[in-house]
Amino acid sequence: MATKLAATKKPAFEIANLLDDAADAIRDRSKQAYGAGKMSLEDYMDARAQELELRAELQVIVATNLSAALHEAAEAGANIEQAIQDAKARIEAIRSVKNGLKIVAALVTLAAALIAGEVKAIVKAGKAVAELI
Repeated sequence: MATKLAATKKPAFEIANLLDDAADAIRDRSKQAYGAGKMSLEDYMDARAQELELRAELQVIVATNLSAALHEAAEAGANIEQAIQDAKARIEAIRSVKNGLKIVAALVTLAAALIAGEVKAIVKAGKAVAELI
């Protein structure tokens, strides 16, 4: 579910990794330069500020990407819920048809018993129809 940032074709995690690498490089080079005396304290502090700015951007990208992923997951959940509701409606329709067929079968049995004139069969079939209705 990696979302792509609008301005680029790269997934957000790739951009976050690049920013993290850049921040690490700034930190490492500025420490080396300051330790070797090639950089003033002010320049070193500026470099550290740049590192922190990159890390802040990284956090924004990660948070945005997670937000988009959560939104997609919520939409998928809503689609699943709708599919479940649709399936339940179809099952109810099938049950209704099934019950209707049972009633028709019981009425056919009652009609056959009436035609045959068998009292016990008529009573039994009548009870079956009454139970279904």
